[in-house]
Amino acid sequence: MKPASSVRIDLCPSRIAGAFVVISHLATAMLIAWLPIDGWLRALAVIMVGAHCVWAVRSSASRVLKSSIVSAELGADRRVTLVRRDGRRIDGRVLADSYVGERIATLVVRRDGGWRTDALWLLPDMAAQEDLRRFRVLLRLGREEGAP
Repeated sequence: MKPASSVRIDLCPSRIAGAFVVISHLATAMLIAWLPIDGWLRALAVIMVGAHCVWAVRSSASRVLKSSIVSAELGADRRVTLVRRDGRRIDGRVLADSYVGERIATLVVRRDGGWRTDALWLLPDMAAQEDLRRFRVLLRLGREEGAP
């Protein structure tokens, strides 16, 4: 069997991601609302959490922002190219902090020539099942150049 040289997935909107983002932000807002601080400060914090929820849903669940990642291409040497909705490409390498599970995978990418990292979560409804399976396998089994 010939090893895959690279796998590309095109990401689509995710209801699972949207539900997770909304539920986690709602829980955070509820906890903030119970804090023993001034009412105006609690209200401000809850409004900020709500604003962040809207941004997070648009960015990672519905993928409508210009900065949203819409596709990822992973090479067998753990090199990755992320493509944003505005067409910009982010080239880098996958870090060991990435996680591959049966239902979820997280991709942690260190940009070329920089110290900044980008993180991407991959859920079952974000891409075609076969493409996502191949991507997870390559993410788990891929090796960096020169590694044994």
